[in-house]
Amino acid sequence: MPSREALDESDESRGREGNQMKQNRSKDLRVRVIKNFTDILMLKYLKQTPKSSGYQILRSLHEKYNILFSPGTIYNEIYALERKGFIASEGDETYRVYSLTEKGDQALDNMISEGKEVQELTAGIFQLPF
Repeated sequence: MPSREALDESDESRGREGNQMKQNRSKDLRVRVIKNFTDILMLKYLKQTPKSSGYQILRSLHEKYNILFSPGTIYNEIYALERKGFIASEGDETYRVYSLTEKGDQALDNMISEGKEVQELTAGIFQLPF
């Protein structure tokens, strides 16, 4: 039969593991939310900091949200925003900078004004019962 100390240590270990799993789920959910709104975060950044390179955008998002974005993720989003006319680039093949266009500024304003609706939708997702 295990000693009382061994049982207490086992309970503590399970508690730590449970807390670690909860923290991991919370972090995973946080990352999912932030990555789903990468386009909006990039537009907001470019509104505050025009003429920024892809690297500067990537670094800023990492510093602000403590999430590692791959360059591929950021540049794919840059190209998508460019195709929509929300951002414009200038420079050459070796160094490009990006800025918010008037169309992008209007789109960002619309997205932000719809934020309350998104918040309500998100809150509804996490309410029980289904």
